[in-house]
Amino acid sequence: MKLISFVSSALFSLSLYGAMGSSVSIPTQQHLKYTFGNHRNHPVQIMEENQYYKSIAPMKEADVRNHLSNQGYSIGSIQLRDIASELVYQVYARDNTSKNIKLYVDPSNGSILKMEACQ
Repeated sequence: MKLISFVSSALFSLSLYGAMGSSVSIPTQQHLKYTFGNHRNHPVQIMEENQYYKSIAPMKEADVRNHLSNQGYSIGSIQLRDIASELVYQVYARDNTSKNIKLYVDPSNGSILKMEACQ
């Protein structure tokens, strides 16, 4: 029974973050290490994860910030994330109507993959 609930919760969580459409994919070994590793929340593991993501992202954080600012967004914070083995920038921003939004941005060309409203 526990196995069934685990599998169903895992599938549900994958459906929440289906393929984003990013052009940068994370190799399976690194995806498993940083997503399901034994020391997932250890500061050294988090630092290593951030350094690895920055090393494979074609656009740097400053480039994404400038690209989105030129489109009229006011940027709050930017973070590289692994979503379903795809690397994306998760950006908290305000649009030109002062609404808080969360953007998922492709790290290779700066295109917006998904936009969500924030409270």
